[in-house]
Amino acid sequence: MIFEDRDRGRRTNIEFRPFSRGDGYSFRRCLEDFYGGGYPYREYLEEEFLLEKCNSGNMLILCGITSGGEIVSTSAVRLDEEFKGSALLLLRVVKAAYRGMGIGKVQEEKLFEYVEQQTHLLSVYADVMTHNCVSQGSLARRGFVHCGLRLMLYRNSIMVPGLRLAEEGKMSQAVMCRRGAIQDVGLLHCPAEHAREVSRIYQQLGAECGIDRDSILPCREKTDISWKKEELHHSCIMMVESAGRDFSKLLHCKMKETDDWNDVTVLCYLNMKDEAAVSAYELLRKAGFFFTGLKPLQIKKEYMLLSHTGRQQIRYQDIHLHEEGADLLSYIHAHQLPES
Repeated sequence: MIFEDRDRGRRTNIEFRPFSRGDGYSFRRCLEDFYGGGYPYREYLEEEFLLEKCNSGNMLILCGITSGGEIVSTSAVRLDEEFKGSALLLLRVVKAAYRGMGIGKVQEEKLFEYVEQQTHLLSVYADVMTHNCVSQGSLARRGFVHCGLRLMLYRNSIMVPGLRLAEEGKMSQAVMCRRGAIQDVGLLHCPAEHAREVSRIYQQLGAECGIDRDSILPCREKTDISWKKEELHHSCIMMVESAGRDFSKLLHCKMKETDDWNDVTVLCYLNMKDEAAVSAYELLRKAGFFFTGLKPLQIKKEYMLLSHTGRQQIRYQDIHLHEEGADLLSYIHAHQLPES
């Protein structure tokens, strides 16, 4: 397929095909063209890891390749292991020298041909960088909804050293989601102060939900939790599947692990299908967490996002959301500070 750069009088023939053995070096160079050495998920730069994912049927990687064999664009969809029933769009990159030619648009069309065949999925989502809103706009036109922010997880100077962003700042991601084969998520345990905003997001997605605002103490003894630290970026991701009677003590211990990081960011995924979610939310608020949206529509779990940014300044001027996400960003900004 021929693509033209009229400003520079250049024509390029691009073939779109799945990632295959021998593509590893050129694929890595394509990602590094944008991220430099900052891409945080290092395994996705390894050929054998990618081939294993693709051969298992859990992932499709599409590459745009010139007649000379150079990979100039990539995109992928992964049937998510962490969020069962969801598919994640990722690795969406076009090399700088080939942007503005329409390559990304055609590649996205071809990737979505595959996505549309996955009729069993409850949702398709993407965690989209917020340094600009171009990628968000293309997803919004495909029916994706701004659901949340993964706030300030990655250092600008490491993740995207080539961009003119504050060196001391951290980059955020917009969580965008499109509903699949689900129409009603059932009862959610959600604090009263956010019930209207949660309902609004599910309504935008076209999914029904019920809201229980009651604060119920945990019945189980042990909390079901995972905790992942990104040492390089001074950030952590905590997933609370169900809160137990030990949650307060456990939360305190986990946060103590970050005491040496003045610029720590902690992102919490709180499962609203857990009956004790509201009481867990109250403990998180007291610990300095605040609402940053949702990660919705997966099997048996619906997550509220909560962020802790400590003493860091939140540079809202660096967070660019497509116009469809303006209401969500305003809401997050207004509810940033925890109750005293």
